Amino acid sequence: MANLTIAVVAAALCIALAAAWRALLTNSPIDPANIDLPHPPQRLGVFAHNKRLQNAHKLGSGLIPNPEDLVFDSQGRLYTGCSDGWIKRVSFLDNQLDVLVENWTYVGGRPLGIAFGSSGELLVCEPSQGLLNVTESHVEILTNKADGLEFKFADGVDASREGAVYFTDASYKYGFHEYMLDILEYRPHGRLLKYESSTKRTTVLLNDLYFPNGVALSAKQDFLVFCETSMHRCQKYWLEGPKKGTVESFIENLPGFPDNIRHDGNGTFWIALLTSRTFAWTVATKFPPVRHVLALIATLAPGAVSDAIDPGVLGVNEKGNPISLYSDPNLGKQINTGLKLGDSMYYGSLALNYIARLPLTPEIPIN
Repeated sequence: MANLTIAVVAAALCIALAAAWRALLTNSPIDPANIDLPHPPQRLGVFAHNKRLQNAHKLGSGLIPNPEDLVFDSQGRLYTGCSDGWIKRVSFLDNQLDVLVENWTYVGGRPLGIAFGSSGELLVCEPSQGLLNVTESHVEILTNKADGLEFKFADGVDASREGAVYFTDASYKYGFHEYMLDILEYRPHGRLLKYESSTKRTTVLLNDLYFPNGVALSAKQDFLVFCETSMHRCQKYWLEGPKKGTVESFIENLPGFPDNIRHDGNGTFWIALLTSRTFAWTVATKFPPVRHVLALIATLAPGAVSDAIDPGVLGVNEKGNPISLYSDPNLGKQINTGLKLGDSMYYGSLALNYIARLPLTPEIPIN
């Protein structure tokens, strides 16, 4: 009789688990792919944890809601897109610590990547509107689709001296507020695109990318680098030379999730690592059922699965070699963009209400 009881209980448990699994599959908002990523790198050498960003100054605290990307104009003023739909302009006062924050132009939505074009116009990626040309008090949609497919997540942008604009559509399936679902699904929904201002033509350069995010041109503009956030890597796309039109690895197996990328004009790309890779995330990537559960949590409680652990800004030379890392394990908020200008490092975040500035001293080397 005891054996029969055990068998009945085991059968009941199996039925309950099967029902729970069917319910999970029915209600899950994602279709997670099997993915085999390399184990995260050891945090040694350049990748070692540090506190270099810990004493950063807060510029415009409370006046700059969730600055996602940053760009400087020729007069040294900062521009950033904010969660209130405004492009803010930040002017530095005499002491370089106090700033004047202005509502420069309203674009609506959630402006993300920004860059200056060849004619001094500000180019902005707004996820659902597409690629925008922004001047003071005026907004023009340059393009909102390519190959008949409308953009759902226009994200990172950079522009060449000749007027070509390179940008990413992170996902044709999920929008900005569903970004975590795209990352958890691990399927290639993204594209790298080119907009030619002279012809107003939009061309798809690459399809089937894994959450392509920031994009930045090299110093000679013979290639560009774009980040694939969910794959923890950055890829190089050749624009000139015998390899023109081909893609190759730039840097693989990063210690975190790359977001925006900026070139400082002096041979270094600065890659924002919005959070470090953790043991829990490594487990989730190996087991799709875990990602089903996380996706349900992310849907019911947005932000619940996107905590930032030791975010930072990584410097990588044009050969793809990491040379320096600036991080703050106590920040507790993701870093979405990092930019070095002169002797200072600046960063922005979707989770902060200021722009951070860190003066680089001999104790905090530039490279």
